Amino acid sequence: MAPGDVTRSVSRTFELLGAITEHGGLTLADAAKTTGLATSTALRLIRSLEQTEFVLRGEDNVYRVGPRLLQIGARAIADNQLLLRAQPAMTEIAETTRESTYLSAPGPRGTALYLGQIEGTHAIRHMGWVGQTVPLDGTAVGAALLGKVGAHGYAVAHDTIEDHSTGVAAPIYDAVGRIVGALSVVGPTFRLDDDVCARHGRVLVEHCARLSTELGRTAAGDRPY
Repeated sequence: MAPGDVTRSVSRTFELLGAITEHGGLTLADAAKTTGLATSTALRLIRSLEQTEFVLRGEDNVYRVGPRLLQIGARAIADNQLLLRAQPAMTEIAETTRESTYLSAPGPRGTALYLGQIEGTHAIRHMGWVGQTVPLDGTAVGAALLGKVGAHGYAVAHDTIEDHSTGVAAPIYDAVGRIVGALSVVGPTFRLDDDVCARHGRVLVEHCARLSTELGRTAAGDRPY
């Protein structure tokens, strides 16, 4: 096989694995359709992923994430220094706001990737976005990761990803002023009016500033990159 063919095969395999992961499982036909591959090509690549236990086929003929990928994902999360550093802040934010609190980072292809969550304490609360991606454009967390937060330091978005849900987010900077993550709270729109969003925004900005300082940010590193 020529080098170009090897590269293309590897690329297709990762595209297929990504599609199966993002959709929570796919049949062979759906996997081929989602990735634009011929069914025969998708089958060959999926069999390779099966052999290495990156995916497993269920009795319903749906291919889902396998133990090898789970092992790698768990190891990556355990080694993620931003997530480790952010956990105490996320806990405090959730206790203060009572809303579900998330840590996000830049994801693939112009998205925000949710890395961690602390559930809120309200009876009606948001949950379940860890591992998912959302667009940068039009979302609070996307605005935070893009640095589009204005003078107050946080962004708000209503009903963009889910109807009747509101997000408030603020950016986290590293030592040279790059945005490396964002903290956000998400809750029902009826509860997060302008005043509440402003209060939650100030809480997020305060904790993000502390995290940024832990990562080495100084006054000289305040300029955006």
